[in-house]
Amino acid sequence: MKRHPLLIPLSQDHHHSLAMCARILRDPAADHRADFLGHRSDLLTHFAEEERLFAPWWGKLAQPVLQHRFESDHALLRQMLAAPELGNPVWLKTFAETLRGHARFEERELFQALQEVLPEDGEAT
Repeated sequence: MKRHPLLIPLSQDHHHSLAMCARILRDPAADHRADFLGHRSDLLTHFAEEERLFAPWWGKLAQPVLQHRFESDHALLRQMLAAPELGNPVWLKTFAETLRGHARFEERELFQALQEVLPEDGEAT
């Protein structure tokens, strides 16, 4: 299925996040400070944009569990972004796995469901 125009920039952000996760998971003991810090504000902006964009559509989804997972993931990731343990390979691995799982959830489940309720003209209302 072709991605809805409103979701394309978010999918592009996910691509960048998944690439960072792959770098971290390849070697969690390496120094990922610059990579993490370079993405932190982008991730926070991304979360806020998704929350703003999706807010009008939650009531139209037939699966409220998707909204719950979305909100829970964002809360957990914000906590992790606020208190990073960049010298801790276990924390970095957990962060990368959590972010990767969230991006995959959105791409594979949430975005598919949202495409059913978003307007066909590509405009947010």
